[in-house]
Amino acid sequence: MSSLQRLMTDLTQVLRLHGHRNSIEDFEKLGAIDIYYLEAVYQLKEPTIGTISKLLDQSTPNTNYHIKKLINLGLIEKRIDDIDRRVTHLYVTDKYRRLIESDVDFWDGLQEQLEDAVSAKDLAIFKRVLKQTAEIICEQSKV
Repeated sequence: MSSLQRLMTDLTQVLRLHGHRNSIEDFEKLGAIDIYYLEAVYQLKEPTIGTISKLLDQSTPNTNYHIKKLINLGLIEKRIDDIDRRVTHLYVTDKYRRLIESDVDFWDGLQEQLEDAVSAKDLAIFKRVLKQTAEIICEQSKV
C-alpha cells in the first residue's frame, strides 16, 4: 500500500467513524460496506445501482441489499429517471444531509486547531490539494 493510500485511508476511516457514530441513531445496524454505499451515493450525486455496484466492485443483488437497508433507515431514496423510466437514480435524503451538517462544532474546532498548528500558506495548500483530490477521484469514479 502506498503512503498516500495509507494516509487517505486512515483519514477517511477516522472521519467516517467520527461523523457517523455521533449522528446516526441506528449506527450499530450499519456495516462498513453500508457506510461505503452511503458515501458513494452522496459523493456521486444521483448514481444508479449499476454505477454503485461497479464502483464498489459488488454484485447488483448485494448492492440492492445494502441500498434497501439504507432506504429503510431513511438515509437514501430511489427516484425514477424523468427521461428513461427504466433507470433509477439514488439520492441521499435530507435526513442524511442534516446529519452531515449537524457536526459544525467538530469542523469549526478542527479548523481552529489546524489554523493554530499550521501556517496559513500550508493550510491553503492543504485545502486546495484536498479539493483537487476529490475532483480527480470523482472524475475517475464516473463509470
